[in-house]
Amino acid sequence: MGVEVECKIAEAISPRHYQDGFHSTGTCGPFGSAAACAKLLHFEVPKILNAFGLVASQSGGLRENFGTMTKPFQAGHAAESGVTSTDLVALGWTAAEQILEAERGFFHAFGGSYDPAAIVDHLGKPWTFSTPGISLKPYPSGSLTHPAMTELARLIEVNNLQAPQVEKVDVGANHNMTTTLLHHRPKTGLEAKFSMEFCIAILLLERKAGLGEFSDKVVQRADVQEMIRRVNYYVDPEAESAGFDKMTSILKIHLKDGRVIAGRAEFGKGSPANPMTFEEAAAKFRGCAEYADWPSVKTEKIIAFVRAMDSAPDLSALSPLLAAEKGKG
Repeated sequence: MGVEVECKIAEAISPRHYQDGFHSTGTCGPFGSAAACAKLLHFEVPKILNAFGLVASQSGGLRENFGTMTKPFQAGHAAESGVTSTDLVALGWTAAEQILEAERGFFHAFGGSYDPAAIVDHLGKPWTFSTPGISLKPYPSGSLTHPAMTELARLIEVNNLQAPQVEKVDVGANHNMTTTLLHHRPKTGLEAKFSMEFCIAILLLERKAGLGEFSDKVVQRADVQEMIRRVNYYVDPEAESAGFDKMTSILKIHLKDGRVIAGRAEFGKGSPANPMTFEEAAAKFRGCAEYADWPSVKTEKIIAFVRAMDSAPDLSALSPLLAAEKGKG
């Protein structure tokens, strides 16, 4: 329910909202959290409207904060806002009841306009979980890096590319991608998450890009910084014409022997168009668990439970398995 409400609101608001700098996870996310909490609390319509009115005044998030600690804070704050708002409304708190479409409400203040056809009679028709579907991220970086990373990983494997062979890499995308992935010369692990240049460089150097690679120490390595300078991330007319809401990524790998290896991707691994297998998702989970220093026995118990989840008699048994190790994250 929360995902459905959040995504339909994001689809309805004018594209100017995101293009001008709002981070839609931080701005539309609070409505999703409020909707989910309202459902759990069995709110009737009047209380739902008040919860939306209250949560709208806590909506916030700017893309300029991408690559800093504040970016994930914006997502967490969105979730927290829904919890706080519904708790207060349950105690009798009031707010404006037409907060989305009102002349001085969310859509007009945050986007200038909205498209009613994108949301009216469209909740659950179809469900966002079904169409366009939900993505799993194989890499801990901004999702806009993933089509290019997916294609580069394929080209590295097919051609057995080695970093010393590479003279330059051109990565073409639309202007929305180049302005969102705004750290072109990253110096920290957080900046690297929003740097196409780093993501390309680290795959060429290490053939992997996990949590361990997105650290200040790795980003600041001399060989990494040198490879970053070889990546040309630019607005490509072909990618631009595909549309600002697309993730078209055009690669040209220039080798020192004069060869050029080209590739193109519209979607990243883990997207509905190119989904991860269960084993690939499990491999990612193992990497995250190892990074958190969880014992492998604990990790494998969780994977085994999830593998058989469809036939599990009681899903509540999963929560104790997921509990953090004492003294660890």
